[in-house]
Amino acid sequence: MELTTFSIGDKEFKAAKMNAFAAAKHLVKLKTLLDKGLASGGDANAIQLLAGIDEKTLEEVIIPILRDSSVISVSDEKKIDSPNAINLVFTVDTLFDFFELCWEVLKLNFTPFFTKVLTLFGLSPEELANRVQSLAKGATRES
Repeated sequence: MELTTFSIGDKEFKAAKMNAFAAAKHLVKLKTLLDKGLASGGDANAIQLLAGIDEKTLEEVIIPILRDSSVISVSDEKKIDSPNAINLVFTVDTLFDFFELCWEVLKLNFTPFFTKVLTLFGLSPEELANRVQSLAKGATRES
């Protein structure tokens, strides 16, 4: 199992690409979240994009993804696979670092898949990023 290293904040983390079945299982859950958030179509703002996320998301989606990716905090010598482990590695002051770690693990496992899906619709990852940034700017102006 090849591990990828991430430096986030003042800590070092490692994660592995998950196996194909686990990735497919998690994609179904991620698709459900994205479907709920994108239900309002092109008029979606940042708040609507987060609509699919609720209190169960961490325990039923995020933690299983971290567990199946064998995420560890090298700095703390802790495997990040439970709410308690998250509390041992992160504080409320470093909560953004936790979500940055989640983002890195999602990119590690799902970038190839989403890149191929985007090309089916004639989009590049850069074009999608530009559209998301435009939506986010629109949401910020509405606030």
